[in-house]
Amino acid sequence: MKMKNVILLILLALLLIASAVLRLLITRDVDGSLSLAMPEEAFLMYRLVPLVAALIVGSALGVSGMGLQVLLRNPLASPWILGLSSGAGLGVMATMYFEHVSGNAVLGGQALGAMAGALLTLLVVFGLSRRRGGIDPMTMVLVGVVVSVLCGAGIMVFQHLVPMGLRGSFTTWLMGSLPEVESWSRLGILGAIVLVGISLIAWWGPTLDAACLSDDEAKSVGVDLPKIRRRLFVTSSLLAAIGVILAGPIAFVGLIAPHGARLLMHGSHRTLAVGTALVGALLLLAADDIRQLVDLGTGRLPIGIVTSIIGGLVFLVLLLRGKGRV
Repeated sequence: MKMKNVILLILLALLLIASAVLRLLITRDVDGSLSLAMPEEAFLMYRLVPLVAALIVGSALGVSGMGLQVLLRNPLASPWILGLSSGAGLGVMATMYFEHVSGNAVLGGQALGAMAGALLTLLVVFGLSRRRGGIDPMTMVLVGVVVSVLCGAGIMVFQHLVPMGLRGSFTTWLMGSLPEVESWSRLGILGAIVLVGISLIAWWGPTLDAACLSDDEAKSVGVDLPKIRRRLFVTSSLLAAIGVILAGPIAFVGLIAPHGARLLMHGSHRTLAVGTALVGALLLLAADDIRQLVDLGTGRLPIGIVTSIIGGLVFLVLLLRGKGRV
């Protein structure tokens, strides 16, 4: 690894630590005034849980987006744009609705629903985007946007079917929110899965470098393209699903984080995977810091709104800079 990349990774880690410390210190008094102070032990848990969740979700969505961009050879690919987040959200919503109607918990619960929704959505987008045996990048983006809208409509149908009291909880979840109360064992399991997923994609780094070449060039250097694409397909879907399970359908992090890492460092996808995980975690944690600092008088903004505002502007810049090329 180049020394420049090592230094950049260390700087990103330091920024992440600084952002985490700020998240712990931001305090609003009863009168709404802002101060920086370590919370009492009784309230510390309500800051540690969303902090850890932000690290897990941000890194998962970022590396998922990087994997999808390599899989589809499309710099605009991301869990949100390809409908993956919406599909996972639809799976979660369907599971929640079934549990409400039946009165019984579904085996695997929301995790299974999110994974199934993400995989089915990506299969549909992948299948509809094929042209003459290959994938058309522009068609992929357009199909993904349409599928995302359809999944969004399905989510609203389930939201309409539940009682008014439960509908409010559905709406809050849809806007994206980091949990303030969560089982540490569940966070540990999901975090471990994300760490394994990121490690696998980093381990496949040299193969991903070759996979970015044309099909003929990749095959000539011994890359089994169908095999590596299947691996990326499953791993990226799993990472995106975990992000949805913990925080709801968070937009744009999976698009911005890989591009941010590429702008900062150059080299193998092995290095890029680590950098993308750090950038993704930093983006989501910084967004959480921003929403804690900004008080509009009606409570804190959902984190999904903050990431959508920032990500939407960055997305337009990427399109205007060169039709999706960075």
